[in-house]
Amino acid sequence: MTGWRITDAVPSPATPVCRIQEAETPSPCSRRRERMGRTTRRHPPRVDFPKQEAPLLQHHIHLGAHHLTGNSGLGRTVFLPGSSSRAAQIATHFEDVQVIDNPRGLTAHLGILRLGGHTLDVLSISSGMGPASAEIVMHELIAAGARRVVRVGSAGAMDSNISPGAACILSGAVRDETTTSHVAPPAFPAVSHPVAVQAMVTGAHAAGLAEHSFVGVGHTKASLYAREFGAGPLGAVNTAYTRTLARSGAIASDMEASVLMILAAAASAGHAAPLSAGNAAVPVQAACVLGIYGGTDSHMDLDPAVCRQADERAIAVTLHGVMAWAQADGVLT
Repeated sequence: MTGWRITDAVPSPATPVCRIQEAETPSPCSRRRERMGRTTRRHPPRVDFPKQEAPLLQHHIHLGAHHLTGNSGLGRTVFLPGSSSRAAQIATHFEDVQVIDNPRGLTAHLGILRLGGHTLDVLSISSGMGPASAEIVMHELIAAGARRVVRVGSAGAMDSNISPGAACILSGAVRDETTTSHVAPPAFPAVSHPVAVQAMVTGAHAAGLAEHSFVGVGHTKASLYAREFGAGPLGAVNTAYTRTLARSGAIASDMEASVLMILAAAASAGHAAPLSAGNAAVPVQAACVLGIYGGTDSHMDLDPAVCRQADERAIAVTLHGVMAWAQADGVLT
């Protein structure tokens, strides 16, 4: 959808505040006063205030280009969890936080991340649940100027070697949702940029969580209870499908990762650059780090303490990971 404009009554410093124009034709009262020998009085000057251009805001996220500026022109690094509470949790690690409320629950947290003696301009905002909501938010973020976006989400494990509480860094995702089929052909793979993946791997090591972090291909679905847990009349079919994905090598199942990867690839199309140009030459990159809430047989019987641990680990990996990402882009200060 197109953005909308808000009224801004404050003139910009570069724009003349007003234009004063004297009335050219005397009023009838002025003519009568002249005939009677009185002093002629003109009407007060007419003041024309110029119309001011308000910043363009994206319709759903209520953010514009002025919100995404930072990091030496690369734009703010965006943390994009599905949960609004996790977006707020991530923002507790920021300094100089500016909160922008949103009637749709897509509250934005702008701030500065200081880590390891470096600073980074950052933004944390929820994508909402599911691929359709993620597509809207990701599209508008890119339109507003986002170029580095990392999903910090939750997922279920698809490999028995991955225990609840772990973190998974996705190198790609099975597109088991129809949303991205309207963006790219089904045969086009959803992959995270190699530099983004390596940055998150570096983050896992820097956070001291390599022992609890895994890397591999994920599974992005449009249905939770039917597709992942076999609910409904097609349960047996769905269960057989997800087990096939697991045997093929998928390590975790979520509902948004493939959307970020496909939209980032589409936004970068036609801008291929040699390695010598540096990572910053890639217009848009997406990464994904998932906290594992449940094992292969959890069926939503989740331990809240383990879920909190998974969130904390995924966030820690990502916080260190975005600093490595910024270093690869040459924008770390």
